[in-house]
Amino acid sequence: MNSPPDAPVRADRPLQGIAWMVAGVFLLSVMDALSKHAVSQLSIPVLIAARSAMVLVLLGPWVLRSGGWSALGTRRPWAHGVRGLFAVCSMLAFFESLRLLPLATVIAISFAAPLFMTLLSVPLLKERVGAHRWGALLAGFVGVGLIVGPQAMDGDLGLGAGLALLASLFYAASMTCVRWLSPTESDLSMMVWQNLMMGLAGLLGLLFVPLEAPPGMWPIIALMAVLVLLGQRCTFRALRLAPVGVVAPFHYSELLWAALFGWVFWHEWPGAHVWWGALFVVGAGLYTTWRERARTLVAL
Repeated sequence: MNSPPDAPVRADRPLQGIAWMVAGVFLLSVMDALSKHAVSQLSIPVLIAARSAMVLVLLGPWVLRSGGWSALGTRRPWAHGVRGLFAVCSMLAFFESLRLLPLATVIAISFAAPLFMTLLSVPLLKERVGAHRWGALLAGFVGVGLIVGPQAMDGDLGLGAGLALLASLFYAASMTCVRWLSPTESDLSMMVWQNLMMGLAGLLGLLFVPLEAPPGMWPIIALMAVLVLLGQRCTFRALRLAPVGVVAPFHYSELLWAALFGWVFWHEWPGAHVWWGALFVVGAGLYTTWRERARTLVAL
């Protein structure tokens, strides 16, 4: 009997999984670079409304193939609303931080999101965090402190760094809600409701700013929508083909792409403190991934 098209693929193709993860991270890195360019040309409400609308258009065929509006039915609309609110706040803070900081610095700070997810999993999901994960969490936040350290030493944390940290916190809350919703909600449903919420937030923002954009920006926004969907598809595929512990470390290659794009297009290069801080944050993430994989193997 043939497996259904969405059946999980056995996790026994590590090289293919790594290739898909590298491709996905590259696509998402290009999307982040385009976002930095876009926020210099557009108001953030225009960008959010337009990108969300284009993502929903691209998701349309998937919705129709899955049964139309019936595929989006939910008994937990309020939970989707909470998650959508977190996603909107994360996107607002992330886009504004891109105006103020080098791309690589924003990406390095954004690696704090898994640390916040670990913290939030205790009160929200009632998960148990052992001593090893608490130690990794502490090391990770030391790294965040190193990244924002120069501004903090001057007595000014900096609006850009604060917004990037806030974006990471709200993103972590949104992703924690994904785990909370996943037993009853499909990936498609969560993606559609999130983008609907973001689109509505963008439209609300348009009450206060004009709907103005240089003509050349519309193709760029459309490309951003395509890249975010393709990037997510690649990373989902990677996680089907190989264990998380094998492919997750390659997510951190996003910092290298961000540094390269920042240097080429904006003549930005992160200071040594950013690289040292990122080393702590990435190390904490890798150690946590390794510990989780080891615990899973022991349980088996």
